[in-house]
Amino acid sequence: MQPIKLLSKLTTKTLNLTGTFGGSGQDVIDWRTAAHALAGLPQCQTNWAYFRYVGEETRLNRVIRSLTMHITLFIKIKRYKVKSETLNGIVMAAVYEFVQPVCGECDGSGLAPGQIATNLDALICIKCHGRGRKPVSTRSRCKIIGIGHKSYTDSHDDITKELLRLIAGWESDIFKNIRVKMGEVA
Repeated sequence: MQPIKLLSKLTTKTLNLTGTFGGSGQDVIDWRTAAHALAGLPQCQTNWAYFRYVGEETRLNRVIRSLTMHITLFIKIKRYKVKSETLNGIVMAAVYEFVQPVCGECDGSGLAPGQIATNLDALICIKCHGRGRKPVSTRSRCKIIGIGHKSYTDSHDDITKELLRLIAGWESDIFKNIRVKMGEVA
């Protein structure tokens, strides 16, 4: 079963995804099985799964707190100077950007479709710039952060990219854990 379909079983009202929508088909997998698929994950990843795929908006504060703690260490290592209000805005912008729809050009892979190239830059999708999601303009990102677009620096961009990489890692771990729990991976 696809991990996202499995996680949708955790919502309070779900559709029968395996039935024909006309009969009284019973799901073999219920919410308890879906919840078991998240067992063993760190709390930050579990919160992300519930926020992203189950629709529990109350988990957003926990996600923001986890992302802020992780990215604060990154900022200290890189010795960036970022105000706390700006950091909160960058975290919110990264969450907003990550939940954008998948890029229609590359289908979320971030790679240019159907191209074989010798250099790595030619393999990156032109439309989404290798992020795999519909791009968010710098002006839109700055509006969420709460700064002017002329104040947006390379440091802000590095922090945003690190946050997006961190969230992508969380999702990868979530899907891997679900596949292992469902017996699809040995």
